[in-house]
Amino acid sequence: MPTARNHFEVLGFPPTYFIDRAELEARYREGQRHSHPDRFSRAPASERAQVLQRATDLNDAYRVLKSDVRRAEYLLSLRGIDLSEEAEQAGGKKRALDPLFLSDVLELREELQEARLHNDGARIASMGADIRARMAQETQRVAAGFSRLSAAAKDDAAALDALADALLKLRYYQRFLDDMTAHEEATA
Repeated sequence: MPTARNHFEVLGFPPTYFIDRAELEARYREGQRHSHPDRFSRAPASERAQVLQRATDLNDAYRVLKSDVRRAEYLLSLRGIDLSEEAEQAGGKKRALDPLFLSDVLELREELQEARLHNDGARIASMGADIRARMAQETQRVAAGFSRLSAAAKDDAAALDALADALLKLRYYQRFLDDMTAHEEATA
């Protein structure tokens, strides 16, 4: 049985945070062209199953690598740091964020509820802009962290922890924005 390849190997990239998006797209399209299941509709069942698996692997790899956050989380998982909620629920060690950060997020959520209660669209828009700015800062921290790791001779545990924290903060901010969007769509 062949060994499983990681997402970077599937698309022919070294495991790095910095990927040329145009090259990623080109490799994905080329892979799709060569392994689309419709091209093998008359092949034996075992070959069709292999092609379907390659197509699934290709789609999964592309979905992860095209997103900066998913790619960063995946890179950390390759280094043994699993940030997935499934790992936390399966008894894995749950990473603790700074209590001040969590308190801040809770206050932001309460402020959002208050703004919604008063139909304060300007305040809601301002909060959205603030969260997007915070996300941009965390995204810069992630890029800088991977730059440092690339330059280092070996993995730095403190740098990996800082990356994990930044990615978890991005997850909280994204949920906040998703909640705002869902509410806007529900009330529109």
